[in-house]
Amino acid sequence: MADVKPFRVSVPESELKYLRQRLDTARYPDILTNIAPWEDGTDLDYFKGFIDYWRLSYDWRKWEGTLNSMAQFTATIKGIQLHFVWERSDNKDAVPLLLLHGWPGSYFEFYKLIPILKAKVCRYHIVAPSLPGGGSSSSRSSGGGGSSSEGSSGVSVFYLVSTGYGWSSAATERGMGVTAIAGIMDSLMSQLGYGHYMAQGGDWGSIIARALGVYHPDSCAAIHINMCVARPSMTNPWHLAQVVNAWLAPSLPLTMTESELQGVKAMHQFERDESGYQKIQGTKPQTLAYALTDSPVGLAAWILEKVRTWSDCGGTPDAALSKDEVLTNIAIYWFGGRIASSMRLYKETLGNKGEMQALLKPYCTTPTGVAIFPCELYRPPQSWAKSIYNVQLWSQMPQGGHFAAWEQPQLLAEEIRKPTPCHTAYTRVAKGRHHPCTFCTIPGFCVKFYSKARGAVLEEAERLVALGLVQLNLIAEDTNQYIWTAIIFVPA
Repeated sequence: MADVKPFRVSVPESELKYLRQRLDTARYPDILTNIAPWEDGTDLDYFKGFIDYWRLSYDWRKWEGTLNSMAQFTATIKGIQLHFVWERSDNKDAVPLLLLHGWPGSYFEFYKLIPILKAKVCRYHIVAPSLPGGGSSSSRSSGGGGSSSEGSSGVSVFYLVSTGYGWSSAATERGMGVTAIAGIMDSLMSQLGYGHYMAQGGDWGSIIARALGVYHPDSCAAIHINMCVARPSMTNPWHLAQVVNAWLAPSLPLTMTESELQGVKAMHQFERDESGYQKIQGTKPQTLAYALTDSPVGLAAWILEKVRTWSDCGGTPDAALSKDEVLTNIAIYWFGGRIASSMRLYKETLGNKGEMQALLKPYCTTPTGVAIFPCELYRPPQSWAKSIYNVQLWSQMPQGGHFAAWEQPQLLAEEIRKPTPCHTAYTRVAKGRHHPCTFCTIPGFCVKFYSKARGAVLEEAERLVALGLVQLNLIAEDTNQYIWTAIIFVPA
């Protein structure tokens, strides 16, 4: 087992005093008077009230206690000091569950979800790491200074250190993209004694979960994601028909359902109007980092605007997440001095087109569950997702946005429980058709028939059994044509 040490958060009073001084002396920009609130970014009137609440009412010590109510640890994995929550179950059949956050979130996103998953007979050993950041990260310099130390009880205590995400350290050289992070996560689970596990994630966490499913299928037995990035295949006739439907007749559900059409429209709108931050963080993150590392007000404005835009709040941030919750997440970024390395993940991954292409192109054979929340940024049609994921569970959620674990922990917990023990699953053994049909045009859209190799079917079944599966259904467009000795199919 890795050299695991207990961990707790303890921010010095001098740091809290310094933060109050910065908030008390904040300077605000001007704003146009003839535009709608939030049109150009964070609304000035709302934001002034938000900062006043931070100055006068927010209680960091209360929320520091909430953070420390979770069982936290650190371990050195591949040169990274990794911070993680580790809540173990007494249930002998408990499933190891890796929870993966994204940006601009943190492990704090799971503070409501973890107790729900632990309730009654806990079915999970829960591991929720702070992601390691990309590139080097310098801690913010202030009068209080700070460091990480180990007390006489052997408990690592956080004061103020260079970090990646949360309280994890950052890499010091280029190369900490999602593929590398997935390798670190897999090593963490292995060193904690979990040979097989399930991974769940949103935002970057969903991309890392996919990397685990693609590159570490022997240990990652299943994944569940609440942000599904999937593109249409231009060689798939059905996908092309769906693209034409969305482009020429977006109000007519011909080849897609009405909700799928809305999802495609929302994805297009997001990429057109709301993805500017990706361009900045994916090209020149260091320049922006100077401002956000130095100014708590600037940091809060940058994160708050994303929380408001991406959550299911109807335009009012407080409707989805309380000010205290949003400020606690911002405070983790501030006290950790970690905004630079967290943003650098965009350049490490999006700037490396070869890495993303290699990750998103292959078919992920690992059984996958997908929960589509109505205000999620990426909501592709199910057919697009099934072309690159082994989708066993697809759920349209009634409410919630990008921060599913944070906004709708009960709904997400119910979805996570579905792919785990005592659940029926489906696995594809073949794809396509040989024969046309007199009454249906669908066979004309299908690829030429392929069978999946017997070894691949058995391997997938073994991964599911490792999670406690009790019934596995074998499916294909034409199971009568299945050939045991065939090679694995390559999806279109």
